[in-house]
Amino acid sequence: MTIRVKLLGNQKKMAEKLLILGGTREAYQLAEILNAQFTSEKLNFLSSLAGTTKKPNIPAGKFRTGGFGGFFGLKNFLVKERISLLVDATHPFAERISKNALLASSEIGIPLLVFNRPPWVKKYNDQWIEVSRLENAVKYLKNLEKIPGSLFSTGLIFLTTGNKDLWLFQNSLNCNFLVRTVEKPELVSEWPKAKFLKNRGPYTLENEIKLLKKHNISMLVSKNSGGASTYAKIEATRHLKIPVLMVKRPEIITAKSCQTVNEAIEWLHLQCSFN
Repeated sequence: MTIRVKLLGNQKKMAEKLLILGGTREAYQLAEILNAQFTSEKLNFLSSLAGTTKKPNIPAGKFRTGGFGGFFGLKNFLVKERISLLVDATHPFAERISKNALLASSEIGIPLLVFNRPPWVKKYNDQWIEVSRLENAVKYLKNLEKIPGSLFSTGLIFLTTGNKDLWLFQNSLNCNFLVRTVEKPELVSEWPKAKFLKNRGPYTLENEIKLLKKHNISMLVSKNSGGASTYAKIEATRHLKIPVLMVKRPEIITAKSCQTVNEAIEWLHLQCSFN
């Protein structure tokens, strides 16, 4: 018995292995800090990008791209790669992967930390029309479309909801849009009533005001993503007294959460010390 205890005490402790479900600004910042602060003997980490962007920014350290194949795919990946820590730093509207991460981590029994980026808060002079889902934003615009002399006849609708669900607006509405995305959407040639702008944040208030004026924007459609990178568009609409059709956040995942990269680093230091 004494010999066995002595041998175990001399065994080298295995490094923690972390998977970062990323793609957000916080995920990139986290990877940069971990790459600089942690040695491979203490923490190995891997960033995962969804693969929806053809030319994404490359995070520091090791990374992978593409989906996992749902809940079972993610669970099998965590087991196969011997992941011992999981950080969900995906977009606030990435509901499916966040739910799968919660279920998989709970079933396997590994610690999970979720980035809960604070949503934007409506301020004085903001003209927000809040809806619960993107489909409801389309319904609102369809009803507005029927009103003679509405905002559809005075300018473009600035659509900033990402590539994924643009077809909802294309197939349901006859109004004119300015569509801003990180990458050029595949449906560009099929949507003659829309103008397209390919750009990536962060944006400045000065440039956003110029953009809204240049295109005579009459309404902004946005998800309440939170964060500083794209908040300038909200400030610009406030400055120019332009209404915003704002899609509310999905229900928050019930898990250990943080709001800043520093909090995530502290959590990881504790996990590496305890385990």
